[in-house]
Amino acid sequence: MEPRWHHSFTRFSDGCAWRRAWVSTIVHILNTILYISYDGLLEPLGESQVVNYVERLAADHVMTVLSFEKPVDLSDPGRLRAMEHRLEAHGVSWLKLRYHKVWPTISTAFDVVRGILYARAVCRRRGVMIVHARGYVSSLIALGARSASGARFLFDMRGFWVDEKVEAGHWTSGGILYRIGKWWERHFFRSADGIVSLTDQGVRALAKLGHKTAPSGLVEVIPTCVDLQHFKPGAKDSELLDSLGLTGTTVVGCVGTMSNWYMRHEMLQYLAYILRSVDRARILIVTRENHCNLRCDAEQAGIPGNRIVFARADFADMPLFIRLFDVGMFFIRPVASKRGSAATKLAEFLACGVPVIINDGVGDSGDIVRKGRVGLVLPRVDMETFEHSLLDVRALLADREVASRCRGLARELFDVERAVYKYRRVYRLLSSNQAGLISS
Repeated sequence: MEPRWHHSFTRFSDGCAWRRAWVSTIVHILNTILYISYDGLLEPLGESQVVNYVERLAADHVMTVLSFEKPVDLSDPGRLRAMEHRLEAHGVSWLKLRYHKVWPTISTAFDVVRGILYARAVCRRRGVMIVHARGYVSSLIALGARSASGARFLFDMRGFWVDEKVEAGHWTSGGILYRIGKWWERHFFRSADGIVSLTDQGVRALAKLGHKTAPSGLVEVIPTCVDLQHFKPGAKDSELLDSLGLTGTTVVGCVGTMSNWYMRHEMLQYLAYILRSVDRARILIVTRENHCNLRCDAEQAGIPGNRIVFARADFADMPLFIRLFDVGMFFIRPVASKRGSAATKLAEFLACGVPVIINDGVGDSGDIVRKGRVGLVLPRVDMETFEHSLLDVRALLADREVASRCRGLARELFDVERAVYKYRRVYRLLSSNQAGLISS
């Protein structure tokens, strides 16, 4: 349903050229969005979780993206030009700033100040109506910039970042950085005109954590989604299988990050157990991380060097590699801060028709996998649980219907078009001053 102002403007503009032009200008202003991402668009995550969204939102909104790009990505002129052309083709303006991390806290503060200056200029010059901030650092920039045009603030929280910093061991609970971060976190929730959470668990945690939202604010749950036309089922590429030495094997696969929140040691231990227990099993890990370090860690976990393969792939080629998997796997630390997190790779696996093996206690993922019957959810990550899971793993690998269930669940929950529809609804409500709690 279109907001009330749209119908009023349409009636006002009927039959008069100058009125139509005036209305077009007003609607243009009301649809002007500044999207801020501290993740770079040239990174796989940025391409998947920012570019795929903004190029679709640009069909009916004037989109400007402010992102912070890693120096290594900016040094690749081919990829840089390709991304510029892709965004230009969809009418998206891209303001790219260099990401700094020489001194972690100081560098982030420098990026924030610089981001505010550029974002304020965009807000003034383009009459930005909504500042859409992806994550906490981006929200610092958004709050410093939105007053330049009186824009509304959409807090796309992406998880409980301050608690993540503590549970990752980077900050001390009760320390100065923690207390500053918590003050800003409370400010984000109170100041936000709209909030987006990746999970239902994250929304439920707000009250438990004592976070107060603006009385007129709205809340929406939008999980990490993927382009189902890009990530889709298909036959295994025989040439790629041959080149990797995986022809005739059962492939257990991992993609992306295997550090930080991902339980690298436990994942490798479980992969070693699978190799000992499943005939013809091989491991394929597709990641940009250091392969030499990973190989050393795999050997220490008991994985023979001839039964594990490492590869790198551009985002465009990821579906080719995922379709080689008979099952995908990842473990994430099940700490309190991860209630609001959702792994993109879950959506990518399911969209390609690949079932998963994951651990429980992270966002909505365990419930999704169990209810959809698209994989195995381990209650713990220890050897006893690994041994008890073997029969279920073999049943999963023998299930001929699981691929269609995976794709069906991805279509139901993780289609980027569905996510974009929700973002459009949030934008429309913010632009028309309609608010209140809305459900997914």
